[in-house]
Amino acid sequence: MKSVKSIFEERYLSFEEQAEALRKKYSNLSLIRVLTFIAGVTVIVILADNGNAGALLVVSILFLVIFFSLVKEHSKVKDEKVFKEELSQINTEELMRIEGELGSFDQGHEYLDQDHNYHIDLDIYGKNSVFQLLNRTSTKFGKNTLARWLGKPENKEIILERNEAVQELASKLDWRQEMEAHGRTNKEDEVGTADLLDWLKEPNRIVQKKLYIIARLVLPVLIITTVTLWAFDLAPIAYTNIMVLINIGALASVAKYSGTIYSKTIKSNKALKAYENQIRLIEQESFESSTLKRLKRPFEHDDFKASESLKELQSILDNFHNRSNMLYWVINILLVLDIQWVIKAEQWKDKNKVDLDQWFSAIGEFECMSSMAGFSYANPEFSFPTISDVPFTVRGAQVGHPLIKTEKRVSNDFDFSGKGGICLITGSNMSGKSTFLRTVGVNAVLALMGAPVCARSFEISYLKVFTSMRTQDDLEESVSSFYAELKRLKAMLSSIDGKTPILFMVDEVLKGTNSEDRHKGALALIRQLNKDHAFGFVSTHDIELGQITNELSGVKNYSFNNTIEGDEIIFDYTLTEGICKSFNATKLMQKMGIQIIE
Repeated sequence: MKSVKSIFEERYLSFEEQAEALRKKYSNLSLIRVLTFIAGVTVIVILADNGNAGALLVVSILFLVIFFSLVKEHSKVKDEKVFKEELSQINTEELMRIEGELGSFDQGHEYLDQDHNYHIDLDIYGKNSVFQLLNRTSTKFGKNTLARWLGKPENKEIILERNEAVQELASKLDWRQEMEAHGRTNKEDEVGTADLLDWLKEPNRIVQKKLYIIARLVLPVLIITTVTLWAFDLAPIAYTNIMVLINIGALASVAKYSGTIYSKTIKSNKALKAYENQIRLIEQESFESSTLKRLKRPFEHDDFKASESLKELQSILDNFHNRSNMLYWVINILLVLDIQWVIKAEQWKDKNKVDLDQWFSAIGEFECMSSMAGFSYANPEFSFPTISDVPFTVRGAQVGHPLIKTEKRVSNDFDFSGKGGICLITGSNMSGKSTFLRTVGVNAVLALMGAPVCARSFEISYLKVFTSMRTQDDLEESVSSFYAELKRLKAMLSSIDGKTPILFMVDEVLKGTNSEDRHKGALALIRQLNKDHAFGFVSTHDIELGQITNELSGVKNYSFNNTIEGDEIIFDYTLTEGICKSFNATKLMQKMGIQIIE
């Protein structure tokens, strides 16, 4: 059986080979276009000089047909080339994820909330983040959906529905990558996409005014009639001139509005084409899971197809965008084209305004679940969690951190449950306490959004995660690291509302103060948490804290230990029951060149 890595490598090579062939074809067509243009113009000039009108007409028509056919084929080859290049790049990125090379991926900084329950501490966004590992979205809708799902837990029913959908999509490798590649063909112009979406949501201004509906039908007829009568000497040219002025006045009345629509949609072609292709993929695919069937429904019902509707909008806007051509303005005066196309565009919006939000929302969910499916496919050793009905439950077998490379990852088993329960984790420096807390936290977030987890098995109940791990001082706000930690702990305690269980993770509790105050404060905090509607993990260097298990039920001691062999400190990063029995601060200082006087 092929490994996932070899599959991605083969796909990369195949798509790159196809892209290279298309690049050559594209270059050849460019040359043929230029040569055809030069040859056509040369022949037309010669025939014109010779006064051969018949041949000139035939050659001119033939030239235009051939040249514009080449233009159309050139554009088609370009689209195919870009599509294959994106598929090649997608598989390159999958190989990079396998190697842990996430540096060039979107870090999702715009979604980072410094005050969020766990964004900072669990590396949800930023360099080497969960977002980078998961994100395979290619539209703003998908990206926003992924960020929203990463930010809050869902109930059991929704998680199970997502699990089913993700597992189905995981097997649809071609479909998933084509969906992503089509979306990425629009990645170069997010501003144009945003302007298009703004316009689609704006209220219409013309289509509801009967005067403009009448004008679009009557004015072209009147001016063509006056021109025809004048041509046959049946009416003076003055009538035509009057109609020209009337048409110009009608166009002037919508000029500002037309200009606004033009500026907001002029860069829409890529976006509309991308959405059309993505929606067509959805329409053509058969799905089994109830969630995917529900998401597909807005795109295809009765005799309606959303992809065809978007194609219609593209045609309307493409015609309207010809107003940048001088010839358009001549015809515009005759046929009031601005009014024609604006009314058609507004009629399209009226007809589809109910569906638009559903389309974009569904694209976002499809992309988000496709991202989780891609994550699952790339990590076949990961599993889907069991969602427990018993509150205050989190347990797992061989649970590891998904951001740590497989060959370096150390996985642990743990079983932890019960309201007020606290895992007090002691350990020496660099022994793995913080990494373990993040391991549990990240997998909890993944499980509660509907994604697979880095574990052989993982069981968790509905809960909210809250962390206090990376509190830092803030010079601008004159806040010390100790005070910052106290603010964070206060926020954590305030989040415990007695309704939703809280899974807390406190790393190096009260590390910013002296040992005596730290010990007293930590004892008080643990006692309060033991009584609250919460459970979780507290790591510390304070070995004496471990004695609190004699006082409080539900508090358990765990530790990470190390051994020292000669000048080397050996870490096994394995969670062990009981209080830490090994220390390494002195040895670490000696390795840094600090002389210890005994």
